[in-house]
Amino acid sequence: MQEERQKQNTANQIEDSAMKTMVRFFADDMLPYLGIQGKVKMVAPTEEIHMEIKRVYEDMNLIMEDGTWKHFEFQSTNGGVTDLKRFRVYEAITSQQNKVPVITYVLFSGKIKNPQYQFTEGINTYRVIPIVMQNKNADRIIKRLRKKQKKSRPITREELVSLVLTPLMQGKISIKDRIKNAFQIIGEENCMKAEETQKIQAVIYALAEKFLKNEEMDEIKGVINMTRLGQMLVNDGINQGMSQGKAEAIVEILDIKGVLSEDLRQRIILEKDVDVLTKWIRVAMDSNTAEDFARQMQ
Repeated sequence: MQEERQKQNTANQIEDSAMKTMVRFFADDMLPYLGIQGKVKMVAPTEEIHMEIKRVYEDMNLIMEDGTWKHFEFQSTNGGVTDLKRFRVYEAITSQQNKVPVITYVLFSGKIKNPQYQFTEGINTYRVIPIVMQNKNADRIIKRLRKKQKKSRPITREELVSLVLTPLMQGKISIKDRIKNAFQIIGEENCMKAEETQKIQAVIYALAEKFLKNEEMDEIKGVINMTRLGQMLVNDGINQGMSQGKAEAIVEILDIKGVLSEDLRQRIILEKDVDVLTKWIRVAMDSNTAEDFARQMQ
């Protein structure tokens, strides 16, 4: 039972990390798709220290051009009022310390359909803006984008971002096939820069690790090999550029799986031995977290 809970917690952490990466690098495309107005100016701190010298960690804060902050939480479980009280604390501390108005959005994934988004305590009512992924249909998105590609019509960045989120939605297409379609469709588009495509493929890979069984992952890895990220993972070149490419691929994967310390990041980037990097790639792909990778690489 404890092992199962630990496995679920790890899966939830992977999803949180993937969603943070999506918002961090693709906020201008993702927010309009989610129905959120405003232009992002920069990413704000997510670690606050209040008067009791207690650290609180939020999932994501964005500073908007109008001076307001948008606070995001990513939930694959429905904690009801308990979670809402925690979000209220985050919002109050962030608003007080940074002297800004804050609006909290909660993106609900998993099988959550009707989450509680407000509660009243005393004379005050607190509420967040819920974004329920089960209200979106993965089948329609995939079919629409496949149709556009068949007609050689360009796909927008916002549409590609919505494609990445399909594993979190409802639909009859299996999650494995949604992920395969996502890799294939993104691999055929050129509306993003190479490094952006690599980031978005790393997010898809992280979601695949959360949702798919081992035998399904073996099938997905065959699709990954055809992508830019996959080429970085499997290319056996021995020149400096290739060692750098392998190191960057490892960092991409680990960034999705959790907080990567600067010391570990530098150790990976500065490693020039292609054989060592090749082994580390396998370890990174099999590790559940960045910490797990650090232990295994020893």
